[in-house]
Amino acid sequence: MEWEFTPLQVLAGEVKYSIEDYRKDLNEEVLKTLKSFDMDEYSMNFYVDYVYTLFYWLATNQTVLTYSRFIEARLPDSLELKKTLTNTEFLYSLEVDNVQFVDMLRAILMNLTLGFLKDGLSIEDTRKALQNTTGFAREV
Repeated sequence: MEWEFTPLQVLAGEVKYSIEDYRKDLNEEVLKTLKSFDMDEYSMNFYVDYVYTLFYWLATNQTVLTYSRFIEARLPDSLELKKTLTNTEFLYSLEVDNVQFVDMLRAILMNLTLGFLKDGLSIEDTRKALQNTTGFAREV
């Protein structure tokens, strides 16, 4: 995915690019990538959520290793692809191949956080507002 603007422009507020815009672009990119696999809608949505969660994890400065452990504890053992989806080499390859998506999400999250703080929210209320806005809360 190539944007006509940079994460720095988003962070500086020069370009308005929302979490909703990001999710839409990411969704389109993942679906385009998986289109040739002829998956059902449920599986496609699972992978979109899986990738978003990974990118959110990385954008909040967490490691691939901790994501692997996080996702492994949540995926059923009966899932055929569990080993692949939790394999750190696979996850590192996703990270390396998608640096631009992680960087853009990091800029959006920082911009949202700074906006909430500027509006006078406490750190705890900012965390909750960010969770409500992004639809995701990373466990610590």
